[in-house]
Amino acid sequence: MPTSISECSALLADGGIRHHVDAEQEVIRVAFVSRRYRNLRGEKLIVIAIESRDGGRRCRASIQRVFPVATDAASLCIELCRLAADVPFVAVEFAAASDNLCLVADIPIEDGSLTSQQLMAMLARLVDAAEEWTVALDSRLRRGAVRRAA
Repeated sequence: MPTSISECSALLADGGIRHHVDAEQEVIRVAFVSRRYRNLRGEKLIVIAIESRDGGRRCRASIQRVFPVATDAASLCIELCRLAADVPFVAVEFAAASDNLCLVADIPIEDGSLTSQQLMAMLARLVDAAEEWTVALDSRLRRGAVRRAA
């Protein structure tokens, strides 16, 4: 059974998760205070966008512009892909045209319905990845494996 933004919003509300539904863009935004991760504005804040895709057959959660794109974007993407290989359901996407490096988690919705547990697990995996990968990337920056953004 396909899922919708309103169903995702109801699951978040039932779980006590504060969120904002942008009906015009058909996206839900959820903000989490982070321990180590800093967004591009330098804030300890992780903003996750939740969308229903493919006619409701796929739910996607993403952190847009998760890390600054380094002078060598390919090197940074490779490092993030290595980290993603160890984390089920979390992937890295890079749009060169907009310098948008994002973390994504997708769940297909086939015959059943999206559950609260699935949605919360997606959010938790993205938050954990942003937090842990910040530490890993900082370590790689110090070693020179990834170049800093200009």
